[in-house]
Amino acid sequence: MGELESGFFRYNSWSFTRHRIWNRCKRQYYYDYIVSYLKPPAPVDANKIRSLKAYNSRFVLQGQIIHDILNEQIKLYCDKKPMDPAEAKSAYSRKIARYKTMAEEMLTEYRHGEPVKEAFFTAIEESGRSCLNTFFEDIWLDYHDRECLRHEEFDKFTIGDTEVTVKVDFVSKDSKGNIIITDWKTGGESDEYETELQMASYVIWAMQYYHKNPDEIKSELVFLKTGKTHPYAFFEDQLRDVEEKIKTDFEEMNTSYEYEDFPARPVPRECISCRFAKVCPEAKGLEK
Repeated sequence: MGELESGFFRYNSWSFTRHRIWNRCKRQYYYDYIVSYLKPPAPVDANKIRSLKAYNSRFVLQGQIIHDILNEQIKLYCDKKPMDPAEAKSAYSRKIARYKTMAEEMLTEYRHGEPVKEAFFTAIEESGRSCLNTFFEDIWLDYHDRECLRHEEFDKFTIGDTEVTVKVDFVSKDSKGNIIITDWKTGGESDEYETELQMASYVIWAMQYYHKNPDEIKSELVFLKTGKTHPYAFFEDQLRDVEEKIKTDFEEMNTSYEYEDFPARPVPRECISCRFAKVCPEAKGLEK
């Protein structure tokens, strides 16, 4: 088994993001979470992998920027200062303009040779500003009188011997004392990928962090495109099943740290959006 630096074991944990990458492409998981900690000699250039981690897919661009802007605005609210919708929308447009100017250097698909098209940036600027309008003019009306507890903070907790990392978009408390976990979604309402697992992991964290029972914790997805909310309700037996799923997942992720035990799943559309494609021998859909 490949030898790892001690730092790997300090930061090694289960998260929903890791779960998604693990199930999408194990080679990507290897590049993302293992290579940087391998003691030499390593089968891959660790410095090259670290440099590639600085780039992101154009498909996550809109969501990433909107989440950052909403975090800044919710921080104002939590600090008992007025939100600034006009500045939020202006900041969004400025960031999109910056990415458009530097697309070939900053975004994975364009670094891999996909033509930069003006229409893409025009579309995400319009839809992103629409999401922000919906947030300030409709969605936030249901939240502005709640007690702010946490927002966009990493935290860790344990399930048995498994350490789990979460980063919840917004945690609030209603007038009845219920904890409400809210996750903002910029995608369509059909763009769910095991979100029940994600939200259940947040509820398990909240049970430990706030010393609450499941019936005292509400969880919800809020879709910024439409303003609609998808609530979740979890019972103790469901949460126990999720805990077992997380422990099994994590055990499988750590069975081996050898390169050959992390096979690629080359799909051209996904490979061109993967920041590690140019170092992956099996990648498809781009020029090496």
